[in-house]
Amino acid sequence: MTLEILPNKGFKLNSDIFNWSEEREFVRQKLKNRHKDDDELIEMSQFLNGDTSRYIDQKRDIYQDINGMKNYFFLSYNKDNLLRELEVHWGIKIWIEVIEMEFEKDINTYLNLLNSNGFDFKEIEQGNYLFEKLKITIADSESIGGEGNGLSYLYSGQSIGHLIEN
Repeated sequence: MTLEILPNKGFKLNSDIFNWSEEREFVRQKLKNRHKDDDELIEMSQFLNGDTSRYIDQKRDIYQDINGMKNYFFLSYNKDNLLRELEVHWGIKIWIEVIEMEFEKDINTYLNLLNSNGFDFKEIEQGNYLFEKLKITIADSESIGGEGNGLSYLYSGQSIGHLIEN
């Protein structure tokens, strides 16, 4: 299974193109409805001095082991059920322009390749790297609770404003 990042547009998974803001049911149909619903209202009062009026309305589909291969990724949607984010945890080869990336391989190799191809990055947390121009982050295994510096996570979003410090 291959994933091609299409900055400011969306992504291509195998031969199917997924554009940001596509309707959830349309996306599900393209992926043959092989998802697990993971919608949840997340109450935030513990972080907001007991204020129960604010919450996060998570709208997410989880995909695992589709197309007869080992893989695990999430697609998230806004309140209107329009595609806005992709998170990949394993099992998918990632293409960014001419650069092919594989999970568990040394993340530093990919940081250097992307940087030498004009994609500047900054480390937003230890082992977690933001590429503003591409609207992605990649992270190593240690940063997400594992061991080592192999590529273990990719995030791509329609908007990354929440990741950029003012």
